[in-house]
Amino acid sequence: MASPRGVVRVHVAGVTVTFQAEGQATMHECMALKDCAEQALAEGCNVFHVDLRRCTYMDSTFMGTLLFLARAAKKAGGAFAVVSPSACCQRLLHELVLDKLFPAVEAEEIAAGAWTELDTGPGETQRFNMHVVRAHQELAALGGPVGEKFQRVVQCFERDLQTHRS
Repeated sequence: MASPRGVVRVHVAGVTVTFQAEGQATMHECMALKDCAEQALAEGCNVFHVDLRRCTYMDSTFMGTLLFLARAAKKAGGAFAVVSPSACCQRLLHELVLDKLFPAVEAEEIAAGAWTELDTGPGETQRFNMHVVRAHQELAALGGPVGEKFQRVVQCFERDLQTHRS
């Protein structure tokens, strides 16, 4: 039986963009999240919050995308934080040492009617594949034992992409 896809929502208030991941946050939700964040940056937003209280799982592509968001916010002079991470998300962030990079804050949940659900439907395959590689490059850039593991993953992805181009 296939796992149910996750849901990603967005709420914008001033320069702060809050995303909420519900269910399983995987590679399938990443492009919509990244595209929305890039649009928000272009419009002058530079503070990103990712509410993980309803998130039951995050894959490595999603966590690499969070690294992208954190670095983009910092580059734009803003900030990044995870909001009310579930126990599962806390454990996953700790395993990849991301809990040291991402401040975690507790906050009241934004009202249900204030969110806009992002379209996480299938996109253009080549662009999707490149994002998966970039998300893992973000994780590889962490260095240390975690970064080394992801460097090997990146090398496999890059070989696979090269094979499909030939």
